[in-house]
Amino acid sequence: MTIIKFYRKNNNYVALECSGHTGYAEYNKDVLCATISGIVQSCVIGLTDVVKINPKIIKDNKRGYIKFELPNSIEQDKLKSSQVLLNTVFLSLKDLCKGYSQYISMEVIDNEN
Repeated sequence: MTIIKFYRKNNNYVALECSGHTGYAEYNKDVLCATISGIVQSCVIGLTDVVKINPKIIKDNKRGYIKFELPNSIEQDKLKSSQVLLNTVFLSLKDLCKGYSQYISMEVIDNEN
């Protein structure tokens, strides 16, 4: 199962973590895993190449793990643009989760500190 966690602070998404393979199909043939990976990687590309921010990224492809976090200090316009991307990713993954809940779990963790 793939476990997806969105981290939110002050009503803004500040990090995304995905871990585990879905188990929908065998390794390297799992279209559901590939879909999740494509959505998440597109967001990272959008953040780095379009919004021009440098998120902290931790990846381990073998175990199916990625986590990225927005910088602690970020300009307001870049924060706003990052939220468009992260909200789009959230809605895309939420929709996938509805159809494949036996393979994907998703939660939002609020951290107001």
